[in-house]
Amino acid sequence: MKHYLRLLASAFALLLLLPAAGQEPAAATEQTGFTATGPDLRTWWHNNYEYNPTSPTQNGTVRRSSFYEVQVATATAPGTRYDSFAYMSIPRSGKGKTGYTEPDGAEFSSSANLSMSWSSFEYSTDVWVDVKLTTGQTITSVDQVTIRPSKYTFEKELVNPSTIRVKVPYSLTGYRLSVEFAPQLFTAYNDMSGTAGVLTETGGGDHRAIHTEPRNSMMIFAEPTLGGGEAERLIPTSASGAINYPQEGLVDNLGSVTEEIIYFRPGTYYMGSDHRASMPPNVKWIYLAPGAYVKGAFYFPNSTQGVYKVTGRGVLSGEQYVYEADTTTSGYTHSTGANCHNTCVKMLEFTSSSTMQQYLDVEGITISEPPYHSFVIYGPQNAYEMEMRVDNYKQVGSWYWQTDGMELYEGGRMNNTFFHSNDDVLKLYHSNVTVDNTVIWKNENGPVIQWGWAPYNIDNVVVTNTDVIHNRMYWKDVKYNTCIINSSSHYADMGSSTTANPATTIRNFRLENITVEGMTNCALRIYALSNTENIHIKNLNIGSWNGLDHTSQVSHLKRYSDTANNKVWLGNETVDSRGIKLENYTVGGARIDKTTTNWSDNQAGRLGFDGENWDNWNAW
Repeated sequence: MKHYLRLLASAFALLLLLPAAGQEPAAATEQTGFTATGPDLRTWWHNNYEYNPTSPTQNGTVRRSSFYEVQVATATAPGTRYDSFAYMSIPRSGKGKTGYTEPDGAEFSSSANLSMSWSSFEYSTDVWVDVKLTTGQTITSVDQVTIRPSKYTFEKELVNPSTIRVKVPYSLTGYRLSVEFAPQLFTAYNDMSGTAGVLTETGGGDHRAIHTEPRNSMMIFAEPTLGGGEAERLIPTSASGAINYPQEGLVDNLGSVTEEIIYFRPGTYYMGSDHRASMPPNVKWIYLAPGAYVKGAFYFPNSTQGVYKVTGRGVLSGEQYVYEADTTTSGYTHSTGANCHNTCVKMLEFTSSSTMQQYLDVEGITISEPPYHSFVIYGPQNAYEMEMRVDNYKQVGSWYWQTDGMELYEGGRMNNTFFHSNDDVLKLYHSNVTVDNTVIWKNENGPVIQWGWAPYNIDNVVVTNTDVIHNRMYWKDVKYNTCIINSSSHYADMGSSTTANPATTIRNFRLENITVEGMTNCALRIYALSNTENIHIKNLNIGSWNGLDHTSQVSHLKRYSDTANNKVWLGNETVDSRGIKLENYTVGGARIDKTTTNWSDNQAGRLGFDGENWDNWNAW
C-alpha cells in the first residue's frame, strides 16, 4: 500500500511538472526515483532531469524522456517495481544549426521530430520490464507492440492501454532491444526529386516508401552484472591505482589530474561546448559509474600507457558540441574546412605508440549524440595497432553525418553492442578481427559493414550475428558507399575506377547471420581496390526491398585497376571455391540461387555483378 501511494504521489507530481502550452520546459527536481540496489537488479535515476523535447538542456541537468517511462522488477518479486531512468536524445540536441547553414545529415530527423529514448539497468536474474507510452496514445493488445530484434520472442503482457510488460531473461551477454508501440510508427518516403531524392513523411504520387520505424524510439539495455574477475578488470578499486573523483558540475581541469584513474560517481558533469578533456600521460582509465552522466569528450594525446580503459555503465554525451566542432578554433565552432578528420571533437580519441604494443578495454558505456566520429585511434606511420576488447558498448542519438560506428584494430574483438549510426557502422580495415552479436539502427548515410575506401592488406575477419533492426538508406541514385555490405570506391575520387592497388589483398572474411528487418535499399556493393578472395557471406536475410526502382537497389561486384590499367584479381569460386560466396542469401524468405534466374538485377536477388566476374561468385 505504501508503495502504491508513493507511485500515486509521484504521478501527481509529474503532472505538475509538465509545461503548459507555450511555456519553455524547466528543470524538474521534484520526483525521486525508487531504485533497486541489490545483487539481482540495479537501476538508477537522476533527480535533476528536464522534460524538454525541443531545446538544449541546462549544463547541470539530464534530458528525461518525454514519451516513455520504465520500471523493472525481478521475476521472483514481480510486484516490487523499481524506476529505471529513461534518457532521451533529440536531433542536434535542440540547438539547430549553430554557426552554419550547410547540410549536416540531421535535416530529416529534425523536421520529422524524431527522438531516441533509452533506459539501462544491471541484472543477474530474469526480470519484467514495464514500458509506458506517455503520449496519450493507447493500445489494446500485446500484438500492437513489437520487440526488435524480432528473434527475441520475449513474453509480453498488456498492463493497461499505455503500458507493456516484457519478460527479459537473464543472459551473460545481456540484451539490447527496441520496444515499439504501433501508434508511434511512421513511414519515410523518397520524394524522387533531383539526383538522389529527398526524404519526406508524405506518401502518394511518385513518392516511394523507404522504411517504417517509431517516431520516438525506446531502447532497453539489459546489462549483465559484472562479477568475479570481470568486475576486478572493469571496475576500479584502490588496488587498481590512484583514483581521482571529480566533483559534479563543471569539469574543465582534468588535464592536471595526477592520479592514474578518473572515476565519475553517479551524478551530472559537463565540460562546456568549447572544451574537451585532454588527458595527461599518467591517466590510464576513465570509469563512468552507473548513473554518471558526463557531457564532454576525452582525448588521449600521449601514447604512454600499455593498457587503456574506458568502462562503466554511465553515459558520455556530446550534446553540448556543434556538428563538426573544430578544436583549433576559439569556442570549438563548426569546421569550415573540407575535412576536419584530424581536428574535430571525437568522443574518444587515442594515440598509439611506435615503441610498444598497447591494449584498450571499452566496456559498458553509452555514447550519446556524437558531433562527429565517436571513436578514433591515431598514431605515427610506424605505430603498433592498439588491440581492443569492446563489450556492451552502446551508441545512441547519432543524428549527424560521420557518426560512424567502431573501427577495430588488428587482433580486436567486439561483442554485444548497439549502434545508432549515420555512417559506416562496422569498419573492417584490419586483420584478425572478430565481431559478434551487434544490433544496429541505421540512419541514411553509409553502409552497415564496410571494408573499402582505400586498398588494404586484410586477412581473417569474422562478423557473426548482426541484426539491422531499422535503416533509412534512401538514395535513388547508385551510391558507392551504401547497402548492408560494402567495399567502397576510393575516398579521394569515388567516381574513378583506377584507384586500386594490385599489390594488396583482402582475404578470408566470414560474415554470418545478418538479419535485415523491414525494407532496405540494397544488399552489397563491392568495388574491389585490392585483390579479393574467400569472402563467405552466409545467412544474409533481407526482409524486403524498399519502394525504389530495382535499378536503385542493384548490387555490384566490380574489379578496379591502378593508373596503369592493371586490374586487381578476384578469387575463382567456380574452380577453387575462393571467391565471393553467398550461402543462404534470402529476400522476403526466398532463397537466391545462381542456378535459377532469381539472382539477377531485376529479380529478387538484385545481383547486377559484372559479367567478367561470373566465375568469381556463387549463390546457393
